[in-house]
Amino acid sequence: MDYDKITIAILKYLGISYTYKGCYYIVSCIKFIHENKTTFLPATKILYVYVARQHKTSSKCVEKNIRKVIEIIWKLDKNKSLLSKIFDKDYLTNKPGNIEFLLSLYNHIESSKYIEQILYSLKDNINYTCPIDNKPCGLCSEIINKIVNELYVQ
Repeated sequence: MDYDKITIAILKYLGISYTYKGCYYIVSCIKFIHENKTTFLPATKILYVYVARQHKTSSKCVEKNIRKVIEIIWKLDKNKSLLSKIFDKDYLTNKPGNIEFLLSLYNHIESSKYIEQILYSLKDNINYTCPIDNKPCGLCSEIINKIVNELYVQ
């Protein structure tokens, strides 16, 4: 599973472009959390320091830029349905802290992993019906399979 691609896709869907430094830091944090599931807390001494070293910056800069991305997501309010899937309903009115954000995002990605594996294993065996004439459609199948391949190839 490519945590980088999935994290970037989710952040993009929430309105964050990859030009924000915080986006790079969030991607690195998610990858680190995956690799070290129980050893990233306290964040300021382990997680942020690791990410800061990786990006040649300070841990305070990492924390600040992640917080900025979270603020932008909540100001944009671009996709409430995805936000409600990732975060508790309480966070829809009050934005989460950095660690709550990272853990919720990581848990969402992990819970989606099984759906991804099923889709990828079935991708070549699914025939799609064209929405225009309700008949099997090679073009629709080709487009959907291309999207699935781009998203889920490991």
